Amino acid sequence: MSDNIPQYSSLFLSDELHSGGEEGGSPDSDNTIERSVNAVSGYMDSDADSVEDVGDDDDTEDDERRMSDCARETSAVRVYEETHPDHHQKATGGREIADHEAIWSVSTFRPDWGVEKMRDNNPLTYWQSDCPNPKAPHTVDLLFHQATFIKQVSIFIDYTQDESYTPKSISIRGGTTYRDLHEVTALECPETVGWQNADLCAATGEPVRVFRLQIAVLNTHLNGRDTHIRQVKVYSVLPSYLQQQQQRLPETSSEGPSTRIFNKGLR
Repeated sequence: MSDNIPQYSSLFLSDELHSGGEEGGSPDSDNTIERSVNAVSGYMDSDADSVEDVGDDDDTEDDERRMSDCARETSAVRVYEETHPDHHQKATGGREIADHEAIWSVSTFRPDWGVEKMRDNNPLTYWQSDCPNPKAPHTVDLLFHQATFIKQVSIFIDYTQDESYTPKSISIRGGTTYRDLHEVTALECPETVGWQNADLCAATGEPVRVFRLQIAVLNTHLNGRDTHIRQVKVYSVLPSYLQQQQQRLPETSSEGPSTRIFNKGLR
């Protein structure tokens, strides 16, 4: 029967340790007592070392994460500047629509992350929608003060930083009012960092004359609910028949300087 009795001797100090304590004890006996107490409590010196190691690992991971974020931001700025659509548009007679030429608005936005964030020429900022309905499209609307010819719409995205917020399917719509908006062209955005250019001339054969332009994000990567758009550029150009008319106009006449058509993309 004694074989079934559990052994608890390891939980108590031996008589030799007690006697050592009564005699004042020696350094060896003190070390023995400390080891025995540690064995009973389950705490060892190696545990303290492992806690310190975990703290060092966390610091290392934080440093690596910060370095990775910095590298992604640096790469985004480089791509933004090197592939900016301004380079091609200026060479082909296009020009960017200025802020004062249209009223810019968005469907929803997070506080401090509104439409101004995608118009500040900074690829590290973005507009973030804030829509409770996951099925509703996120829209950017431009209401022009007068009829305007639109040549191209360019959108800068960054999948490496935005992930599920990155737009996947985008519809570019135009019309006279909100009621008659129709799709002019569509964009399918890959998982990348860079400009996504919607060439309206390629879709219709000529610039599109609109009073109202809408950029609608239909869905995002990884089935995200809200979206990030980092920058939006809209370009206008004179249609071919107005360019020919401008070329035929003389610089001066007998009655004085003639009125020329400037490349404003209007009417």
